[in-house]
Amino acid sequence: MLKRVRRPLEVRFEADRPGGRPLVLVRDGERLAIREIIEQWDVRGTWWASERHRRYVTLRTDRGTFDVSRDMKTGTWTLVGVHD
Repeated sequence: MLKRVRRPLEVRFEADRPGGRPLVLVRDGERLAIREIIEQWDVRGTWWASERHRRYVTLRTDRGTFDVSRDMKTGTWTLVGVHD
C-alpha cells in the first residue's frame, strides 16, 4: 500500500554529480542508503498554463521504499509516497 505524502527532502549522488547514481536519501535529518532504484519515469506537461517537467523515482532503502520526485526546472526533490 502507498501512503501519499508531500515534503521536501534531499537526494545525494555519487561524486556529487546530479547525473550520477543516487546513493543517499536524507529524510527528516536521517540518512538512508539507497539500495535499489526500482522504477523511474518522467512527467511533462502544462498545468494551469505553466510548463512542468518532473522525474519520479521509486527507491528502496534499508528502512523502506519511497517515491520521490525531482522538479527538473528547480532541481528540488520532494517525498511523494511511502510504501508499506
